Amino acid sequence: MAGVRKTTRGVLCLMLMLGACAREELSATGLCDDLVAGDVVITEVHANPDGSDGIGEYVELFNASRSPLTLDGLTLTSSRSDGTGAKAHRFFGASIDAGDYLVVGNAPFDSMPAHLDYSYGDTLGNLRNSNARISIRCGEQLIDEVSYESTSDGRARELDGRLAPDHELNDEVTHWCTTPEGVDAVSPGNFGTPGTSNSPCAFDPPQGGCLESGMRRAIRTLEQGEVHLREWMANPAGADADLEWVEVLFSVEADLNGFQLGPAPNALATAVDQDECFPVGAGERVVFGASPAAAPRVDAELGFSLGNSGERSIVAGLDGVVLDQVDYEGTVEGRAWQLDPEDELCVASMQDAYISENFGTPGESNPICPLVLGPGMCMAQSAPRPIVSPSPAEVRITEWMANPLEVGNRDGEWLEVRFDRVVDLNGLVLSDLSSSSNAIEGENCVEVVAGAHVLFARNANPLENGGLDGVDQELSLSLNNSNETIALSIGDQALDSVSYERSKVGIATQVDVLGNVCDASQAYGDGDLGTPGAPNPPCP
Repeated sequence: MAGVRKTTRGVLCLMLMLGACAREELSATGLCDDLVAGDVVITEVHANPDGSDGIGEYVELFNASRSPLTLDGLTLTSSRSDGTGAKAHRFFGASIDAGDYLVVGNAPFDSMPAHLDYSYGDTLGNLRNSNARISIRCGEQLIDEVSYESTSDGRARELDGRLAPDHELNDEVTHWCTTPEGVDAVSPGNFGTPGTSNSPCAFDPPQGGCLESGMRRAIRTLEQGEVHLREWMANPAGADADLEWVEVLFSVEADLNGFQLGPAPNALATAVDQDECFPVGAGERVVFGASPAAAPRVDAELGFSLGNSGERSIVAGLDGVVLDQVDYEGTVEGRAWQLDPEDELCVASMQDAYISENFGTPGESNPICPLVLGPGMCMAQSAPRPIVSPSPAEVRITEWMANPLEVGNRDGEWLEVRFDRVVDLNGLVLSDLSSSSNAIEGENCVEVVAGAHVLFARNANPLENGGLDGVDQELSLSLNNSNETIALSIGDQALDSVSYERSKVGIATQVDVLGNVCDASQAYGDGDLGTPGAPNPPCP
């Protein structure tokens, strides 16, 4: 429920109603100046409780802004539909969280029922049962206002639950209905949905039907859950005014006559406005395009412009009722946004070109989105798993060639690392005193077996690197011939390091299993000495 703050002063003002304390509060200014029209929306009114109206009346308010709102300074007014006979209550000590409800009513403060958040006592008198108006203002600024002609005994009037709570949508009388059968009682004989989403109102299809083969028939209308926005091109490579499009998937047979699209629930425009029936089959995808050139197949016109930057929405509806909505932020030029069969959102693959420099699958099924790996994860056999990183005791730098003889340093330098258990190389970093680094990156797990001697080399081609065969990883570091330190780490953790004052021409430096350091004595490849990628012999 909405957050409500009540203070002793607020209670006293409530008890005194329009006495001196209330007049003092009414003289306050500036408390609600930041609110604009539509920040608070009236979504439900129960003006005619079962039997005597008594203390069962309430008004439901919705915070349609993106932030919590303090209602201090706002005035709730009840009057005849022409504005006469107005009675007002000024809020004090109430707030509503973003996207939440506040239910205010006339029950006494000390005996409010569970569905009420705030009591305005008898300051409004009894809400009128017919020809009435309820409004919210900040001074002269109108925040929201609704009117109604009649009420039903014991049942609230609700803004259609299929509509987004909006201060313009609730202006239409046809967007309101009496609480339907099947709704739980709020109190004995009284029915409504205070503090929760409203009931959906029954939908009356367009009168007159549509023409099919010269014969007029009833329009097959759509409901929520039967319309699915699946793909859209908001930032095409080319003219936006010609090449934007939206793809909609329909899960039932229906007619699109009267179908609406727009950038917001209160900005829906009819996309199919014709007398001829516009039938779609179950599972059919319809492409709405800015022009016939927008996609290989354009089925209907897109009557609004999609945004390229910032937070944006696309809304599908019928008779102002939201049937589906997608939200996105930003675009990639030439690549459509797609929802895959698992409802994951991603940009279209650059393998799916449909016109020059534009990528997507308008009118066709969308492929599965690429898996986005979380931190510390890698892909193994097409499935994600945690990266297995070595500890300092499980990895050793065991050999390095800093000064080759048979080829130049750029081609002939290499480094060997031994791993004592099965681990992944993902995230490992080799660095030196010059702050240069060699990181192992990539989505696929780079697994090595226990006892592996992994060979890092500047050049992997045996014809160019002095006959070095079986290179495992690229070495981007340049190894100094003297006064060098080589370090191996992962994240902030140091795993191993070696330092040397000089290196002999054509001879690798080795570390044996006991940790002794010596010059290599076995030849490899074109004649330099070392055992790259293999266990080192014991040092003399």
